[in-house]
Amino acid sequence: MNRNTIILTPAQAREAVCRDFRQYPPQLLLFSGLIRLVTQGRVKYARDNNRPGLWISTPSRRNMQWKEGRDLSDYMCTILNRAPLEPELMAAVCSRVFQTRAQAVVDENGYPAIHISTGMETFHCTQCGQCCRILDYHAEVTKEDVARWRSLGRDDVLKWVAGVGTGSPATGYRIWVIPGTSRMAEVCPFLKQVDGQNRWQCAIHDVKPRICRQYPATRKHGLMTGCRGFAV
Repeated sequence: MNRNTIILTPAQAREAVCRDFRQYPPQLLLFSGLIRLVTQGRVKYARDNNRPGLWISTPSRRNMQWKEGRDLSDYMCTILNRAPLEPELMAAVCSRVFQTRAQAVVDENGYPAIHISTGMETFHCTQCGQCCRILDYHAEVTKEDVARWRSLGRDDVLKWVAGVGTGSPATGYRIWVIPGTSRMAEVCPFLKQVDGQNRWQCAIHDVKPRICRQYPATRKHGLMTGCRGFAV
């Protein structure tokens, strides 16, 4: 696997699709198409031009139910998880969801897999600082990130880390917590503007959290979160 390609099992592909559903506001056009594709007409839907959601009906319910926001995203995941999706259909779902090429393949061990293009071929970081100044990654730090900083003796980073939970060790962590407080820094404290330029640099680039190293994971992810590093 490289940054331009992701290979997932069908189960992993389902999980990735559900993460997409919950990561962004409801994508009504996408959801409408997927309902038709996945349920083959068994589930009916209707749009309301005045509200951001869908009316949903199924053979087991006489009346339509209104779903919006997280409730709608969760419902889409339920539809996906209940459907006996063959690899080819799962690839079609991934292609629509991630707005890219996806293909059902057989991996080196003979098991079905989904080959997904990330669309990252055209990505070039412009150092605009958008991701570091706008996106909320406070809860995205991993235990592996924290362990790495400890092994490297990076107290300058660790002082901005707070444990979650009352036990020891902590059950999780949050980053960029202002030292001595429980308040989150509005902007990553390690983001530095290049003198006299409209460019930004990461002062801990060599040890930054995994979530930062992976951003953006796909072209869609970048475009949906305001990344300026893609040629449109």
